[in-house]
Amino acid sequence: MKILMQNRSSTFTMLAGDSVQMNKTREALIQMGVEVDIKTQPTADFRPYDLVHLFNIIPIEETYHFYQKAKKYGIPIVLSPIYWDPQEFLINIDSDRKDHFLSWWAKTNALRQEVLDGVDLLLPNGLIEQELVREEYKLMTPFRFIPNGVDPIFYYANPEKFIKRYGMKDFILCVGRICRRKNQKALIMAARAVNQPVVLIGPINDYQYYQECRQEGEGRVRFLGALNQSWIASAYAACSVHVLPSWYETPGLVNLEAGLAGSKLVTTDRGTAHEYLGEMAWYCSPEPFAVKDALRTALYSPPLSGLREHILAHFTWDQVAKLTLQAYQEVLR
Repeated sequence: MKILMQNRSSTFTMLAGDSVQMNKTREALIQMGVEVDIKTQPTADFRPYDLVHLFNIIPIEETYHFYQKAKKYGIPIVLSPIYWDPQEFLINIDSDRKDHFLSWWAKTNALRQEVLDGVDLLLPNGLIEQELVREEYKLMTPFRFIPNGVDPIFYYANPEKFIKRYGMKDFILCVGRICRRKNQKALIMAARAVNQPVVLIGPINDYQYYQECRQEGEGRVRFLGALNQSWIASAYAACSVHVLPSWYETPGLVNLEAGLAGSKLVTTDRGTAHEYLGEMAWYCSPEPFAVKDALRTALYSPPLSGLREHILAHFTWDQVAKLTLQAYQEVLR
């Protein structure tokens, strides 16, 4: 079996959850003996492959070109939609770009519809995502639920490494790209209300938004930039709570990482996080007052038991790869 995975051309220069999901799934499949290539350009030669696996229909234009080419050669296609309707987020971002984004979303929805209708199997990251896509696009395409995953290394995270280097512990942590969808500014406002320091780890995707966050933080926020996995794991173990107040997540890979490392979790209620974390996390809407209320509750509550064991039992990349291989075999049967 020879598989071609395809995603947006910026997959390796602008790392995000879809990048991690694709790369980690590929690595685990290769360990199982499956031959898997990743190519992010539509000029790739599709003919040597038995199946094409596409990722992400939010930035649909490139995915659509990959889809068309696979169709041209009659190659079976599976799709991980990584989908949540972003219109609430688009309506609430700065007014200068809101109209542009909403117009783009409306114009490109026909492409999403064609791809969702035309692939052989959809692999949503959650049952909530599955029903949302099915309802919004009136689909007859079959689904198979494939959860997102996490590296078991986070289970063994040691806080001392981070504490020794940065001289900090028991802080509020948020790991993720600095951008409006991740909503760090609301977290900074909420943290001021509870008088707690904040550490942000992640690359800057939106420099204007980063400057707004710095101004809002007034010196009480440490921006550490992008760190490697071992430093992030140690930061999770050293913090008092990890907060992901995004406009939506499916489910937010950092939720799984932080939870496996032993962090208490506050996360957005927009998306599929509750499906993964159940009652072992605190949830909030993206508004600052809601983030503040959930954060205050989490800070002064004991850890919710069972989260680490739940994540390790259900959401490792090995488990994701086994389910993904079963999906490939179903399509090729």
